[in-house]
Amino acid sequence: MAGLSQSTYSGSPDDPKTAALVSYITFIGWLFSYAFLYPERRTEYTRFHLRQSLLIHIFSLVLKIAFSFNMPPRTGPDIVVVVLAVLLFITWLTGFWDAIQGRMRPVFLIGSLAQSLFRRL
Repeated sequence: MAGLSQSTYSGSPDDPKTAALVSYITFIGWLFSYAFLYPERRTEYTRFHLRQSLLIHIFSLVLKIAFSFNMPPRTGPDIVVVVLAVLLFITWLTGFWDAIQGRMRPVFLIGSLAQSLFRRL
């Protein structure tokens, strides 16, 4: 899979890399990227990162709901949620870093799943 070279990034809203980067910054950023930045420059690079970041945001919402339950500290389910949250953060950071670098590399565990689930995006 080809990405974008760093030298081609202009920082302009018309640049596909801008839509990819903004999509990782909260779900509001994803919506903004999809609604305003993506329609102008529909590239495979932008689609790739929109798919990944959407699944990351969905998993983040699920974890936020799991965190909202008042569980006693240091219980088994609480520790599992914390471990999943740390893994999700590392996954988000990896995807964001790849978008900065102009790479199209599936993120840890969920990258390929995101590409297959949201292939119509």
